[in-house]
Amino acid sequence: MTTPKKKFKYRPLSLKEILIQMKQNIDLMIDLAYSAVKFGSKEIADEAYKIEQRIHELTFLLNLQIIQTQAGGFKEAKKLEPIVVMGYSIDKISDALSDIARVIYINNDISQFAQLLWDFVPEPIVKIKVKKGCEFIGKFRKDIHFRSIHGVDLIAIRRENNWIFERDEKILLNDTLIVKGEKRPLTNLKQKCCDLEPFTFQLDGQESKSDFDLDNPEIMEKMAELKRMYIQITDISETMIELSLAALFFNSYEVAEDVLEMEELMDGLNIAFEKDLLDLANLVDSPRDLTGLMRIAFSCELIADASANIAENIIKGFKPHRILQKAISETSEIVVRETLSENSYFKGKTYVGLQDSQYKRGFHIIALKRESKWIYSFKPDFIFKIGDLVIGLGPKETVNQWRRCVNPEKFKEDKN
Repeated sequence: MTTPKKKFKYRPLSLKEILIQMKQNIDLMIDLAYSAVKFGSKEIADEAYKIEQRIHELTFLLNLQIIQTQAGGFKEAKKLEPIVVMGYSIDKISDALSDIARVIYINNDISQFAQLLWDFVPEPIVKIKVKKGCEFIGKFRKDIHFRSIHGVDLIAIRRENNWIFERDEKILLNDTLIVKGEKRPLTNLKQKCCDLEPFTFQLDGQESKSDFDLDNPEIMEKMAELKRMYIQITDISETMIELSLAALFFNSYEVAEDVLEMEELMDGLNIAFEKDLLDLANLVDSPRDLTGLMRIAFSCELIADASANIAENIIKGFKPHRILQKAISETSEIVVRETLSENSYFKGKTYVGLQDSQYKRGFHIIALKRESKWIYSFKPDFIFKIGDLVIGLGPKETVNQWRRCVNPEKFKEDKN
């Protein structure tokens, strides 16, 4: 006997509210999907699946609202096409992210590979224990401002055997925080939580030993190349989501072109990744253990294609609808595209040096273009130069401060 599907209860929302919820949900799904993989957590994967279902509902509501409210003929209907395409594309992105999260159901030791990436990923996902003396105990998570003040994102709270994802929740003693951020802010947060233990990735029990023969030089050589490409593929696909939506919201032709350029790069990376993964399969005892990696790479390619579909609207000349403009005004984070100037505070600084709060302002550099080359992962000693095109993601309340650090001349001109 089949279980009846849960019925969708219709509750009318404005187009603006739908767009805001879609953006917020897809941002959360990104973090949940990779957290599920990182910690091998089926509970987090299930939460990502719930959000996928919510995005399906929002897509239905989006189309329904457009049908109900549109009465201005072909010309007015045409203006709404970018919103329809965006809704369809976000729906497809949510499908792909849910598939990434559910990889642990078919390849539950995928977390072993993900844990090997700690030293390579620009914004790793880690767990931090809240211990006695932590200043956050008793405070609501929404009042702590993890991103704008501490430079990290709190994805979820693990309390005993329960997962908590709501923002209206207090931080309690012995909570485990699942946090995403760059290494220096993560280390600082660990100290604030009075967690003096080394970073670990196992939620319960002892650390699991990798099934990969890490003493085999052939395997390690292949693994090193696969890790490099895996990080590029996941970083680029995540970046493309943010940039495609930014291109649509702000009607930026340049950012839209950046997205399409990244999509071409993704095609080549996926082919190379699949080839190297098949080569590695010949060296390991159980090739089936690599299934999850193949699935993630395939899902990232679907994300890249969907993001490119959003960006193509701007290339075609569509203007942002007033509903989009209202929606972006109520989002908490913003994508900024800025060029390092002669007097930039970033000039000559290393990547690790820019983690200081006076430069960072809660922003994360998600990509950089130097001449014709895109860079997504930064080593600590990476040096920023005049002319670098920097794309950052961060809180709206500090965007002008961040832009002034990158390009003080332009900021002054805009101010006047």
